[in-house]
Amino acid sequence: MSPDWAETFVDDVLAWSFLGFDDLPELAELRQAMEYYDDPLQTMSYGDLVADWERPGAHASHHAVVGRERSGRIVAYGWNHPDLSDPSAPKVWFDVGVHPAWRHQGIRHNLSLWLIARAEQWYLYIHDDATGPLWIGSIVDENRIGLTDSMVGAGLAPERWQFDMHRDLTGAALPELIVPPEVTIVPFEEEYSEQARAAHNEAFASRPGAVETTREDWERSLNSEGARAQLSWLAIVNRPQPSHAEAPHGRVVGYAINRAYEDEVSEGWTERIGVCPWCQGKGIGRALMVASMHGFAEAGLLSAGIGVDTVVPQTAEAYFNSMGFEATESLIIYGRTSSYEELLVKRGQ
Repeated sequence: MSPDWAETFVDDVLAWSFLGFDDLPELAELRQAMEYYDDPLQTMSYGDLVADWERPGAHASHHAVVGRERSGRIVAYGWNHPDLSDPSAPKVWFDVGVHPAWRHQGIRHNLSLWLIARAEQWYLYIHDDATGPLWIGSIVDENRIGLTDSMVGAGLAPERWQFDMHRDLTGAALPELIVPPEVTIVPFEEEYSEQARAAHNEAFASRPGAVETTREDWERSLNSEGARAQLSWLAIVNRPQPSHAEAPHGRVVGYAINRAYEDEVSEGWTERIGVCPWCQGKGIGRALMVASMHGFAEAGLLSAGIGVDTVVPQTAEAYFNSMGFEATESLIIYGRTSSYEELLVKRGQ
């Protein structure tokens, strides 16, 4: 290991060292203290930390640091999670955590800067002719103002918003199901499963960082706990030919894959929904959502929910508001993409 790789100095407020496996129980305690204070949307247990440590390619002892106060207690940490599963789009996600009693000392900002510099160093080290630009980012609760400021101060910008939306199915009347004349909305049938998967891959192909959903992943989601094929729906064009020339999804141009949570919440959940680009803007997605809500209500479920992932949160929220949904708190993905040449110049190489 070169001297640069051995460098763990973040600031002179705490004593910094690389994370060791034996530190994970204490790190889990720090996470508990943070979560008690912050009440975040995402939580992390000791088991989650172990899973991150053991993930192939993680090398956490090189990519994560902990900060100790004078007694030796861990009160801060930063953890990079390199992802080289697609060499054309390498990513580094990072986590930053500081005990509430040690905030407002600039530690989060300095940690973010250290993690970004370490991610760039890793990228320059692994780069070859097949390696694309580096994306670096982190997920932050929208209410974590201090951490949000740290992201912006470190040069990252908000790129995506993720939030859940819910609506009651027992009070206000459900929207009327209006089916566009080009399609028929039908219950999901296994014979259309592969066409629906192809429609899903086409619908999301243009999203940055999109990865094709394999047949195995698709079937796993259809058979996971709570999945309800009988509550799911397909949009099929009203003609014997595919929607467009040589369409791999045949006549299936939209889908809503749903599940049911019948424990404390009694909620129908739309796990996947999409419409092929050729057929967007015609009201097909709305028809699939409304059909799902009616199906949930007929099955005796009390509410409907969906997770939204968007680059235009106001537009997405307004769209689902029009069907009676209300949003909960958001997670915001902050990120930055840099080319190999930009990072060489940045480091004076």
